[in-house]
Amino acid sequence: MIREIILDTIFPKGIYCVVCGKYIDKSRKYCLCDHCIKRMNFQQTIIPTEHIDFAMASMGYGLYERRLIFNLKYDDKTYMARIIADIMYDSLYDMVAKGKKCPILQGELIVPVPISQERLKARGFNQSEKIAKHLGKKLGIPLCECALERARNTTAQRALSKKEREANMADAFFAGFKAMKNIKGKKVILLDDIYTTGATAKACANILKECGVEKIYYLSLLFAGNRHHLMVE
Repeated sequence: MIREIILDTIFPKGIYCVVCGKYIDKSRKYCLCDHCIKRMNFQQTIIPTEHIDFAMASMGYGLYERRLIFNLKYDDKTYMARIIADIMYDSLYDMVAKGKKCPILQGELIVPVPISQERLKARGFNQSEKIAKHLGKKLGIPLCECALERARNTTAQRALSKKEREANMADAFFAGFKAMKNIKGKKVILLDDIYTTGATAKACANILKECGVEKIYYLSLLFAGNRHHLMVE
């Protein structure tokens, strides 16, 4: 409670739109003004991904949607993690409300995709871990932040092809020794910020499977990949 009061003092809810900065009131969902929220793509995407039992993204990727992540990652607005977690949480239960299966809700642990020590030092935090902490509290699912670790820094994925991304991610992750016994036989939610080609998700899933994880459910906020052959809910 005290922590929430402090956070609300630093970033009062319902004062400014988190995307455009326009003044809003507390009735606005996700701290978004009417203009920005109408331009958001809240449609969930089911992603057929190798080595993952179920994968989905909560939103599409566009100029407005990406500001949610960019504000968190590059502008040091860590309060965005709470808002993003709210969006992801609502998207899961929206699936259920539509009468669709959402295996992610069966998850027993949340494992955030790790970032390199270099990026962690420069940024000061792992954006996926920040989101995972808030989402885990809302879902009542514990966070296992040390299950995966980054073995090395990798080239920025944005300008790479699918094959280049997979090569870039090869041997980029390893299992955290302290967490290996905790994840064996568990149903794990692998949490990421943006899905593009699936190279990162695949690399992380391979490590988790090697550690004996029973099921892997992948969840990202944004889907920025090729929509061909995808199931859009």
